[in-house]
Amino acid sequence: MRGVSPLVATVLLIAFTVMVAGIISIWLSGFTKTSVSTIGSEAEQQIACIHASLSLRDVKYSTSSGSLFGSIENTGVVNIGNISLHVIYANATFQKFELCLVGNQALSCPISNLTLASRDLVTFNISVASNYDKIILTGNCSTRDEISANDVSLA
Repeated sequence: MRGVSPLVATVLLIAFTVMVAGIISIWLSGFTKTSVSTIGSEAEQQIACIHASLSLRDVKYSTSSGSLFGSIENTGVVNIGNISLHVIYANATFQKFELCLVGNQALSCPISNLTLASRDLVTFNISVASNYDKIILTGNCSTRDEISANDVSLA
């Protein structure tokens, strides 16, 4: 039996190595482009979010109707979406209210579609139990505002 000549074996080994290196370089190139694109878009969003800010205003609680109402203002310079209210109760439970715009008032909805442009102001009215401890307003961009029950006046 004769084996493969050393010259043919060397050529085959080099060809195989070049082929594997080519496949790895194509995969690495695609992976790098995808990673750079993802990181770039996330960085753009984070830079835009530096100028985002939400504020709760004139929050009141009506003991007769069990409603919490007031205003939400976008005090930043970029649009803020997915706005919701989180009510934290004294017994450490919480209730999340996804907000959507109905007319010119923010109401509780199954899915949040409330987006406020810079300096937009909307009113809200939600039903909550009287033993609430905190109200937290959140939106995309990790924006939030928080007030305690002591900061809420009775209507």
